[in-house]
Amino acid sequence: MFSTLSGWVLSIAGVVSLSVIVELIMPEGNLNKYIRGVFSFIIMLVIIAPLPSLVGKNFDFSNISLEGQYQLQEDYIYQMNVYKTQALQNDISNQIKQSGYDNVVVSVSSENYSSQFKIKAIYVELANLVINGQAQHTNIVDIEKEILQIILSRANVDEAEVHFER
Repeated sequence: MFSTLSGWVLSIAGVVSLSVIVELIMPEGNLNKYIRGVFSFIIMLVIIAPLPSLVGKNFDFSNISLEGQYQLQEDYIYQMNVYKTQALQNDISNQIKQSGYDNVVVSVSSENYSSQFKIKAIYVELANLVINGQAQHTNIVDIEKEILQIILSRANVDEAEVHFER
């Protein structure tokens, strides 16, 4: 009991000493007020943390589960990546249509559970391609090159990740 109490007092003394040293080094101004507030919060946490065990309650912080919060965050990341994928598909499709090519189906495959939006592949289906009067090319190879340039300008992908299906 005594070692726990002395460790607690030493922790409080250490944090208070550190805050005094930092306050002496920091210039006056708004930043000093924020740092003083942060150290006040840390001192409160150091003082409050061992109180449940000193009072006699066996309060275990390891039993606190944050699993539900992680699930919510994963769901949010998934949904945001789905929205980004759909927006990218629509953007590329609209740009292809403005270039004079109708009935081109663009499908973007992405890693939806990653915190970074990463495109795995982009598939372009040209089976039902309709060429309008405003199109620059009529040769399928030239059309694929033009569509590839549109995709590369809109999405951060390598050419190897773009797949054409005729």
